[in-house]
Amino acid sequence: MRRIWAGPLLAALVASPALADFADGLSGGPDFWAVTGLEAGETLALRAEASARARALGKLAPGEVVRNKGCAMAAGARWCLVDTPSGPGWVEGRFLRESAPPGLDDSLPEPPLLTAPPGLPAGNGEPFTAFGTLACTTHRGQPSGTCAFGVIRTGPGGASLWVALPAGGQRTILFEAGKPVFTDGEGRPAFTMEDDLFLIRIGPERFEVPRAVIDGG
Repeated sequence: MRRIWAGPLLAALVASPALADFADGLSGGPDFWAVTGLEAGETLALRAEASARARALGKLAPGEVVRNKGCAMAAGARWCLVDTPSGPGWVEGRFLRESAPPGLDDSLPEPPLLTAPPGLPAGNGEPFTAFGTLACTTHRGQPSGTCAFGVIRTGPGGASLWVALPAGGQRTILFEAGKPVFTDGEGRPAFTMEDDLFLIRIGPERFEVPRAVIDGG
């Protein structure tokens, strides 16, 4: 069974612009995106990594259609991995909108099999529903770094989340009814919400978990 990083899960595309899905989640989504929302004369940078500072691989014009390979959070912004006729790369998700497939005369390369982020946690041995990275730290007062995660979604508001810790090992967080209710760390998880972001504290540890990781929105 192949694992893909929060890759496309929809079996059909929504053709009506009124129902178009923007790249505002971490998993699922359409098979194709169209570049949108740019100012006149602007192009969208295709980058080697999910960062505005990463090496530019090329440029995408407004309306250009690319294949969706999944989105992830990086430095508080959503980035999406896409396939283009010149090869794969990362673009800012806020400039993407759901699209029908390109014309029959257009061709996109067969998408490569995606690999998990480095240091993916072991989980419980079952295949993850999705995996990626999120902001975390294991010491009070220190800025957040990046930790790899894997999640198994069990229904609306329910999920088992595993986060790989920087010093080794993994932290388990169980969600029920849309809230973190159990962890294998120190005591019960304490959390607050900022928009659609869980800020979870477990002893000295802090994890920033987008709601979309749990719900797949």
